Amino acid sequence: MKRIPLSHTKIKDLSSFDWAKYFQYNNSHLLKLDFRMNQELTPSEKELISPSIRAFQLGEGSDGKHLEAAAKSFAQKTNYQKYPEIMKWFVLEENRHSMTLKKYMEIYGIQPFSDLWIDNVFRILRKSMGLECEVTVLVTAEIIALSYYRALANATGSVLLKTICRQMLHDELKHVVLQSDTLHRIYKKRGDVFNRLMRLFRRFLMRMTVWSVWISYKDLFFHGHYTYRLFKRHSMEYLAESIHIEKTDSLCPRRTRKLETHPKRRRNEG
Repeated sequence: MKRIPLSHTKIKDLSSFDWAKYFQYNNSHLLKLDFRMNQELTPSEKELISPSIRAFQLGEGSDGKHLEAAAKSFAQKTNYQKYPEIMKWFVLEENRHSMTLKKYMEIYGIQPFSDLWIDNVFRILRKSMGLECEVTVLVTAEIIALSYYRALANATGSVLLKTICRQMLHDELKHVVLQSDTLHRIYKKRGDVFNRLMRLFRRFLMRMTVWSVWISYKDLFFHGHYTYRLFKRHSMEYLAESIHIEKTDSLCPRRTRKLETHPKRRRNEG
């Protein structure tokens, strides 16, 4: 299965890209979802997707208060005045994802989670060290979501669920680019040594998250045509593209597999 690269977003110049305008346009040009298609999921498919879709529905939702405050502080420090509005649109889109999944779950009587340990860990990490930590955790989760929604779409015959996943994938690709651009704006103000340490942390966090998600939902991934090796490879390749954006503020024009799967061979890349 081929991975959809971040270049699929076709953003030519990140430094001048109008994120608020994009979010407004995207919000008014969503794929049509017909929730009357409510007899598609078989009992076995419902049992297969329920644990993971409950977890991702919870993870997509947030009141955004901590992120909003961090965005305002960042805007004041960097004179990036558009950033709070961009993050407000981002939170609205994430909550739309959560509500869409919840609506689909309601059709089949899948009860949402009110609490989940991995979601709690991510939320604690996001709020522990200001905007940088929040964005680092967000982009990690969004990269995981790119493989998850492909697996979810492949795992059942539900046309409605496949359409939901198509919309999610479209949105999450842009989210990864947005968060990577934010990290570029943070990292460019600092020395290279600390930035290298943060990249090591990002690689460690990604590997641990891939492992945790796989252990929890491997049956769904198997049915969605993913092996652990493929899931990890795609995730690390997306991370490599994200790091390229963080370093250069441009989308990666080349293949990135070797950069992350064999980091010792590219030590000069940081």
